[in-house]
Amino acid sequence: MNFEHTHPTFLCLLAFLVWLVVFVPMLWPFSLKRIIDRMPFVLCFSNFTLELGVMVSPKGFRRVFEALLGHSIYAKRFETDWQWINRWETVVGKLFFWLAVAGGLWGIVNLCRRHAWISNLLAVIMALLLCIFRFSSLLFP
Repeated sequence: MNFEHTHPTFLCLLAFLVWLVVFVPMLWPFSLKRIIDRMPFVLCFSNFTLELGVMVSPKGFRRVFEALLGHSIYAKRFETDWQWINRWETVVGKLFFWLAVAGGLWGIVNLCRRHAWISNLLAVIMALLLCIFRFSSLLFP
């Protein structure tokens, strides 16, 4: 058994805490200029821990999600025979991938404006690496 299945609540809360530890110092003290300049870095790098926290949250807070859904998070749909939790993880993974791509594009805009060039360059590199890994099966069959 892996940690996600044995202690999902702890893993979810730990992932959110790590995300806050990266997010708050990067943008502190909060101002609109600092958020615009450094948000691409936050979207591309601390995105992984936030994604993990959101993906594990139905398992960590199972009763809350089941009360909202009206059925088990492991319920299967008749048409596709997929469990609800599998659909959740697929959608969340795609959403956070495209958030990272948006962060990379935002980083390119900030680089053209010559604002916070180190953090934006790192964000663009990370977004490019994510795209290469995501589409590597299309690029290298």
